[in-house]
Amino acid sequence: MLFEIKSLGESFQERFSSIPKWPETYFTELDKDHLKKLPYIKEVYKSTILVEIDSKTHSHIPSQYVLYAVLMKEFAQRLYDHINIIKALKESSLSNSAIHDLIVNRDASNKIFSLLSEDEKSYFFDLFGEDKTKALGAKSILSKDKKSGTKGLRAEKDFFASVILQIANVPNSSNNLLGEFIFHLCGNTEVYEYLQKSHIKFITPIIEDKVASNFAISVLRFLWDFDHLDNIKDLITENDDKKYLSIELDNHKLTSIFRSSSTPLSEKELTSGTKIRFTPNPQFKLQDNFLYTSTQWTAGQNQRLDIDNLKFIIEKSYGNFEIKIENGKYSLSPKPFITASACKDGSLIPKSFLLLAGISGTGKSRFVREQAKQTRPDGSNFCLIPVRPDWHEPSDLLGYVSRINGEQYVASSFLKFLVKAWIEACESATADEITLKPVESIAAYWACLDEMNLAPVEQYFADYLAVLETREWTGEGKYKCNALLHPAELLEEDNLTGLQKVLGLEGHDGLWDHFKTHGIPIPPNLIVAGTVNMDETTHGFSRKVIDRAFTIDFGAFFPNEFDEIFDPKSQPKPLTFSRYSRANRDDLAGVAADTDGSKSIAFLKEVNDCLKATPFELAYRALNELLLAVKCFAPKDDVELSAVWDDFLMTKLLPRIEGDSEKLNFDGTDSLLTKLKSKIEDKLNLTGQRPDLLRTSTTGGVIDIEVRSIQKLQWMQDRLAKNHFTSFWP
Repeated sequence: MLFEIKSLGESFQERFSSIPKWPETYFTELDKDHLKKLPYIKEVYKSTILVEIDSKTHSHIPSQYVLYAVLMKEFAQRLYDHINIIKALKESSLSNSAIHDLIVNRDASNKIFSLLSEDEKSYFFDLFGEDKTKALGAKSILSKDKKSGTKGLRAEKDFFASVILQIANVPNSSNNLLGEFIFHLCGNTEVYEYLQKSHIKFITPIIEDKVASNFAISVLRFLWDFDHLDNIKDLITENDDKKYLSIELDNHKLTSIFRSSSTPLSEKELTSGTKIRFTPNPQFKLQDNFLYTSTQWTAGQNQRLDIDNLKFIIEKSYGNFEIKIENGKYSLSPKPFITASACKDGSLIPKSFLLLAGISGTGKSRFVREQAKQTRPDGSNFCLIPVRPDWHEPSDLLGYVSRINGEQYVASSFLKFLVKAWIEACESATADEITLKPVESIAAYWACLDEMNLAPVEQYFADYLAVLETREWTGEGKYKCNALLHPAELLEEDNLTGLQKVLGLEGHDGLWDHFKTHGIPIPPNLIVAGTVNMDETTHGFSRKVIDRAFTIDFGAFFPNEFDEIFDPKSQPKPLTFSRYSRANRDDLAGVAADTDGSKSIAFLKEVNDCLKATPFELAYRALNELLLAVKCFAPKDDVELSAVWDDFLMTKLLPRIEGDSEKLNFDGTDSLLTKLKSKIEDKLNLTGQRPDLLRTSTTGGVIDIEVRSIQKLQWMQDRLAKNHFTSFWP
């Protein structure tokens, strides 16, 4: 279908003007692989693209142009549809002069136009005709030599670039670079669609409008361009009068949102009374039918087509987008998840020490690397530390003093990375105080201790575990923590300068002065993730370790679906560090499902009753971490709150439970596990599935799953019945 470019372009001009700031972005390896599929791209660097202008000329275009292209994708492809008609006319052996006359005379007799409606023909001739306003003021595609009077056409790519320039306000010298880049993208829809899905998250807002109907229509058009409405397609149903279609999800309904027809409709057919009730032109085609979107929208009035219902349906179906209604404006934006502690939708993790347990080869180490890339696509905030079986003391992890060839500190890669995380987090520092950057601007740094339990964790990780519990956020972005290492206590003053250089602290004298005076604490943005396998070559974990960790049964939380290896249906949510260390009422006040924590406290008391007089009984630390989880995941209703409780049981309680039949009071039928399972089934208040808090669909939608803790308890009970011993670990 051809669209009117002028009105569509004007709406995109407004979108560009509503963007307050374009962020700096970096290309991932996958980005680079896709971009290189465009033949004129010669190389892709961290934040620029090298393109070939001609055989002798190359130029760099900035990564920001990818964001421009992503925001205007719908407009660019509609414009490209018009360009394809020009190409088809040329391929039909018409000369440029003949096409020139055809456009000027609005002659639609050529068979190329036979598949176009009268409106589409009009849009075509308007765009390429002599009235430049129809092309947003761009230079006409029509050309005429002043001396000879020879008629012709400008190159399609040049005309396309000229129109694109009217949307994105870039310097004239960059016109051809941006226009040609987008022109190539329109010719390779696979690359364009990939870039849209991978980079739309950087653009806020995507759509903004003061008029409810204009906003709703634009949102639906955007989603059609984004994924052809795949996430809500199954929610579209016919009314009793099958000409009209509605959308419904969880009692939120958009009644008669579309008028459907197998052929284009006239204005009269779209009119009821004296008003046109639907868009005068079809917005898209679904199952070979033209769909016209209703223009009768309200906001906050609970009418048949209300923005509040649109908001619910879109946010529920597309977990990576949110609709806001503020200051008389409606906006569609990506849910923020690349900033640090500003991450929403469950992206804050309650603990900055993770245990990723699972069989070998499930992708645990890769998971950590990909999490790091969510905030730093170049992976500079990721460090892989292979754990050796002969590690037995903290110096194996943190480094040691050597007196060979003079006294010096041999810093480990872990210590260097820890300091690097401090440099990222520090705004300024003196000997007495470190001032952090705004927390939302601090990137998480991920250290992966690979095969963490090849060596006894309680030995080489002892110092870290002890200091980990001293981390404290004191409000207003202030953070403190005991020292993990005291350089001044280890080295003579004369030898400290060498350590400053080794740790990469040259030019960071304030931070170094603080470390010399008070020692090196654990930085606020460091997340340590240990990958764990349980076999005859590895060591188990004491409750001291488990109590301080956020343990993830990787196979349960991020299952390997063999059937989806080439076409994955799910993806992990981006995670980052939390800025909470102690739960309080003020923090919980904004959690809709449990505003004072009373529901969660009552739940844990009930569960703990089953654990009385056993080694597995929970204490204050567990309660604090449950309340922190409630704060971090911010459940909106009782179902989401139960999902938080379920994951708490999986990550904090069940990893503590292990033992033989005697320890677990197994009488051949019942055990501590069956009693616990019965209690949890009763208290979770779940009649069916629950939302996954750590994964979404690949298009950002919510994934519903079975209750994890119930399944795990049954697995542990079956293992106990079979082997007379059980544990949490796979």
